[in-house]
Amino acid sequence: MQQQHWFQRPLPRLAQHLAFWVLSYFVFLHLFKSGDRPEKIDYIYTAIFHATVLPAVYINLLLLFPRFANARRWPIYLLTVIALIAAFTWLNEIFFQDWSKYIFPNYFFISYFTGWEISLFYVVYLSITCLLKLSKSWFAISELQRQLLASEKEKVQIELKALKAQINPHFFFNTLNGIYSMSLARDERLPATVLQLSQLMRYFLYESGADLVPLEKEWQMFQDYIALQKLRTASNLNLEQRIEGEIRDQKIAPVLLVTFLENAFKHGAPLSNQSSLIRIGLNVQGNDFHFSIENTKGQVDDVESGAWKGMGLENVRRRLALLYPGRHTLEIQEDSDRFFVKLHLQL
Repeated sequence: MQQQHWFQRPLPRLAQHLAFWVLSYFVFLHLFKSGDRPEKIDYIYTAIFHATVLPAVYINLLLLFPRFANARRWPIYLLTVIALIAAFTWLNEIFFQDWSKYIFPNYFFISYFTGWEISLFYVVYLSITCLLKLSKSWFAISELQRQLLASEKEKVQIELKALKAQINPHFFFNTLNGIYSMSLARDERLPATVLQLSQLMRYFLYESGADLVPLEKEWQMFQDYIALQKLRTASNLNLEQRIEGEIRDQKIAPVLLVTFLENAFKHGAPLSNQSSLIRIGLNVQGNDFHFSIENTKGQVDDVESGAWKGMGLENVRRRLALLYPGRHTLEIQEDSDRFFVKLHLQL
């Protein structure tokens, strides 16, 4: 629910209006006084003057300004304001010249100003009060924008955490299925595989919670994953890696690349005698990060079904959109026998 700013609450608003009119009263009291010190007649005169100004101000603020000015009907608004000023200028003059002697028979009042000068008073009052209203609206809009930005930022952070939480189970689900297959086959490499998995879990649990991690650590996790997968794939897998540039001084969103590698192993390195290829390229030049991965198609080691299938790539797309808006390009292509992924980031 939208939080109301303090100056929009009833009591502070009432206090603001009272402060404005009290200040106005004492300013004009000293303007209207006939001697060195204000007399009783000066207090009455100032009160009468304000009694003709106050309704004009609130007719403008509560009726004319919201109805016409906010609706961008400026010609109509200007005409109605001119009519309002003319009507209350006449009311001010007629009150002091004719009506005051009936209401205050013991006093003699005259208007100190011409009709043109009185109308200028109304112009000043209506202008000042409109500016005050607009300034309060500006502060209210600024506060609303701040709340919306904070809410949107919080929403993005929650979504990123949810996406990262989805990546971890997705990744470990695939890996544990491979370990399960090895256990059924009583593979002697199983202990080493479990050790590799524990190292990856440590990374996921203790280091991937940050918004950014050193690219060097992320790449090391990448290598650990490769080592883990090589333990459960056929020996005829041809895995090529090419690294160019310096990765020690750069940072990247954690667990961003592993989904591409996971899919490459799943599609390109099944547990069979079929010859397969995974080719990985990394090029870092300053803040330009280029990553590519290519794999042959084989019999898919499919451990997903239903709504879970393809979730990893969709999460990566969404995380890229949130973390690198306008600073990334992702291309995923395939032909008859190969998959290609190319990712470019501005770190």
